[in-house]
Amino acid sequence: MQFHAFQTATFLQAWLNSFGRSGSQSFHFVEVRDEASRPVMFLPLRILNRGGARLLQCMDHEAADYNAPILFNSQIIWSQEIAEYLWQQIALMLPPFDVVDLVKMPADVEGLVNPLAFLGERQSELSCHATDLRRPWNKIDEEVPRRSTLLRKIRGLERVAPVGFHIARAPDAVKKVTEIMLRQKQRRFEETMVPGFDVDRDKHDFFHGGTPLFHHEGMLILFYLMVGETVVATIWGLVAGKRYYAIMLSYEGDEWSKHSPGSILFYKSLKWLHDNGFEWMDLGIGNEPWKLESCRTTTALSERNEAVTMRGRFYHAGLRVRGRLRATRIYQRLRPLKWLVLRSLRRR
Repeated sequence: MQFHAFQTATFLQAWLNSFGRSGSQSFHFVEVRDEASRPVMFLPLRILNRGGARLLQCMDHEAADYNAPILFNSQIIWSQEIAEYLWQQIALMLPPFDVVDLVKMPADVEGLVNPLAFLGERQSELSCHATDLRRPWNKIDEEVPRRSTLLRKIRGLERVAPVGFHIARAPDAVKKVTEIMLRQKQRRFEETMVPGFDVDRDKHDFFHGGTPLFHHEGMLILFYLMVGETVVATIWGLVAGKRYYAIMLSYEGDEWSKHSPGSILFYKSLKWLHDNGFEWMDLGIGNEPWKLESCRTTTALSERNEAVTMRGRFYHAGLRVRGRLRATRIYQRLRPLKWLVLRSLRRR
């Protein structure tokens, strides 16, 4: 059996307690078995009501970096024809929907072919990025961006105060470091003028409420870097098999920024994961320059967005209109100001 962390029961429970409580939606857990009743794949889906249309999506659509089923070893030789036939059978069993909206689908899950990937009509604009830890450390080490500068910054930080690399293990430590991470990340959201936890309470509650669940199930590894008595950087991540998913990274600003505490913690975490037998440090989805620079392995993702009813076609038409509006220069210039105004109003 192979799966990503995003399809585990624990992740889905944390998602249901946060993202899943918003909006009008129904959940559908699909089991596919062969003629001998052996499991082939388990697929969590939802039908979300949005904009007057019913969207068929993977259950944790927006929160997952990889949307894929839980896969089992099977004698099936997958092809586009077989995958399409299976998908049509699944669709017939579900309540009515207007749009198929499957995104972020990898071609395989830890070596097992993902049949949903055959449904993809096009490649996603964004990819996932990871570091292969199965290689000797010296090979990984030499790929670290600006390594000599990073080592110099580590030495400089050690002159400020004792530097400690830690993993939060006790519940109290996990809670404290998570709260610091949320504060650091919110500051960064505000600096970059994008919506943060103050706007997206579901995202905040996923981390705040989900962290104890993941910790209890042994899925959470929460790295943090201390300088003296100050936590200057954190990496909040989940484990599935021998893959570590670095889901949220944060660091202190102001005077600490010049020391690059986030980069130092990432480097030390990479070494710890390698030493402890992990095979992948996965930074997940997003084509941010620092991810492209830090990783040598890119996972392409595919998507399928298909209107199957007239209502679905009207929904797609609305998306195209909004897409053209958001692409205009004036929208791009004004959008960040929206969050500045809203935050100023909240603070009054």
